[in-house]
Amino acid sequence: MTKAIVIYNSRGGNTKQVAEKIAEGLGVEAINQKSIPKDIEDYDLLVLGTWPMMFRVTSTGKRWLKKLSKKNIDGKAVALFFTSGGPDENMPKSEDNPKKIKEMVFETMENIINKNGNITVLEERFYCKGAIRMMGKIVDNEGYPSKEDLQNARIFGENLKKKFS
Repeated sequence: MTKAIVIYNSRGGNTKQVAEKIAEGLGVEAINQKSIPKDIEDYDLLVLGTWPMMFRVTSTGKRWLKKLSKKNIDGKAVALFFTSGGPDENMPKSEDNPKKIKEMVFETMENIINKNGNITVLEERFYCKGAIRMMGKIVDNEGYPSKEDLQNARIFGENLKKKFS
């Protein structure tokens, strides 16, 4: 099998839970973005996850994705995922080009990680709802990600494993 790793950024634990399930499905390790391995160039598949705030990738998410993009990851395959407490509604960029929030977040992640166009960002992506937190407390969407979301995250990992075996 291809050597793979799941790297995530999580504030309240939603993205971590999803990362761990994706990693379980892949049969690999899930690590926090603060622990990116020095031998990252040895991995063939990077599965990267974060969370947005106010429908945008957070500054922390942008920072670690930029840092990772500067490492020797040319030629790598990258799959993206995120969790969000907000709904996936249309948010028009312009009158004739409405985009869903989900599309905007994935597009931002892709633009950051693949700034030089030297990696393959896969079409396989995963999104699920997370709890909304303010001041460290859940204020909405309690119970998310759900058991079904976590099962789907594991299946996402299994499908990536099949694709790269």
